[in-house]
Amino acid sequence: MEQTYPNIIVTVRDDGSTDHTVEIVREYVMKYPGKIVLLEPDGENLKCPGSFYRILEKCEKADYYAFCDQDDVWEPDKIKWAVEKLEEEEQEGKLYLSSYDYYTEDGAFIRHFPPQNPEIPLREVLYHTPGSGFTIVFDEWIRKKFVLENRPGKEMHDRWLIRAAVCFGKVIYDPRSTARHIRHEEAVTVEDAGNKNLLIHFIRNELLSDVAVEAKRDLTYFYKVFQKDLKEKDRRLMEIFVREHGGVKNWFQKVFYKKRLRSRLLGEIALRMLFFIGKI
Repeated sequence: MEQTYPNIIVTVRDDGSTDHTVEIVREYVMKYPGKIVLLEPDGENLKCPGSFYRILEKCEKADYYAFCDQDDVWEPDKIKWAVEKLEEEEQEGKLYLSSYDYYTEDGAFIRHFPPQNPEIPLREVLYHTPGSGFTIVFDEWIRKKFVLENRPGKEMHDRWLIRAAVCFGKVIYDPRSTARHIRHEEAVTVEDAGNKNLLIHFIRNELLSDVAVEAKRDLTYFYKVFQKDLKEKDRRLMEIFVREHGGVKNWFQKVFYKKRLRSRLLGEIALRMLFFIGKI
């Protein structure tokens, strides 16, 4: 309600909470008539990203859409800046992506989100997400084609939609910080305590688990759904990383791919190790 851009409708979905969330939201619906819509509670716990996809299915049609996680804080000009940038482009399939800042639960500043490539290539959205869901704003064409007409599967909403815009539309990057991302204590320990903890994180959550296998499954699903619509160069690139049992040639293509696939060096090393041992 503090956004400087006035034409906003907030659509809220309760994901099966057991506290007084619904009652509190209803108080806000009464306080801001016409500005806040509470979807009828269905009792389902869809988690992330399922709850976000359900909201996009149920919400009213609009020019643009933005995700708002319950524990992140938007800066007042977030939507104003996004709409200004989006309106500069005439084509359909527009997705706005901005920088943001990390804060602790107590409100202490941690760090800025690192600068991103303003022209995001497809290779950077195969096994990496160059942004976060709470900063993106996208048009109706993207919602219709990549949520309503084609099921997103189980892939995280930000990676699914950013990759969609990279392949079929346009990503508009804004280096300005539009939100404060709250890092909870356990997450700060992993993400912000130095390379040692980052290495532990990659070993535990990628090398020793099936997270990367699931990421490949999601990428393969995207490829299969949109294979016929992809540009030839994008289709050839994606085939390298979704191919099953591609033999020695494919193994070399992945392990020694000449360009970076992730922004952080340790993440890149972990990914190459997964290729090397044949896990993905």
